[in-house]
Amino acid sequence: MKLVYNNPLKLFFILFLCIIDNAYSQSNLFVNESLNGTFSQGKMEGSITKLFAHDKYYLRSNFNVKILRLFNIKRDEGYIISFSDSTVTKINHKKKRFAIYSFNEFLEESKNNPQDGPPEENRINGGESNSEEDVTINISEKIEILNNFKTRKAEIVYKDEEESGLFIWFSESTLKSQAELEILKRLEQMFDGSIPPNLGMNAMDIPYDEHDIDSNALTIKFKAISKDGTFTYNLLKYSEQDLLPEIFKISEKYKKVKKL
Repeated sequence: MKLVYNNPLKLFFILFLCIIDNAYSQSNLFVNESLNGTFSQGKMEGSITKLFAHDKYYLRSNFNVKILRLFNIKRDEGYIISFSDSTVTKINHKKKRFAIYSFNEFLEESKNNPQDGPPEENRINGGESNSEEDVTINISEKIEILNNFKTRKAEIVYKDEEESGLFIWFSESTLKSQAELEILKRLEQMFDGSIPPNLGMNAMDIPYDEHDIDSNALTIKFKAISKDGTFTYNLLKYSEQDLLPEIFKISEKYKKVKKL
């Protein structure tokens, strides 16, 4: 059977819808990050995996903290933020349990448990211990390939803190995805501008726009060095993802509970 379109405008419109639908279906963003640090009494390491979709945000974080030989804390958690029904699914992969909260319930619980979730990182321009006059930011023009990204390095120098060093590698070749920016905007709206640290959205950024750098530049690596220890963040993966990875799915063996 031969299909004929007598109206060119109608044919163009149908083709346009197909293109839009295809682009829309491939707009999911997959992100993988690693964290590790050492301090006087122990060390920590972990990973954060995210998926930014149209109406959902997926997060899975895995951390292992060792304090001397006394404690070995392991956490394997997940979150699914659904904007279609304003719910948060919290998952404890270690205990194989999950609970579903409304946004209000989750926000209230986050206030009562501020240390829950991935470690919170303070932004350079938001710290309280140093005024703007005490901070100098030196930005290199040299291009470095780091984690398969083209980056430049920024060094943050604090006055009277010679033993400390803060370094950020950022990329203007790869900018923040529209999928991530849209989810971030919706989370800020849902949580009145204060996103719970549990949700892994606390990036270590410098005020890029104040240094003639694209405000959507990606932070690829962050490293803090002090007399008390070190902390390192790495962005390992930042790419489109069509299908939902298994790491974000809730196993049928998991038990649903009222609260975690």
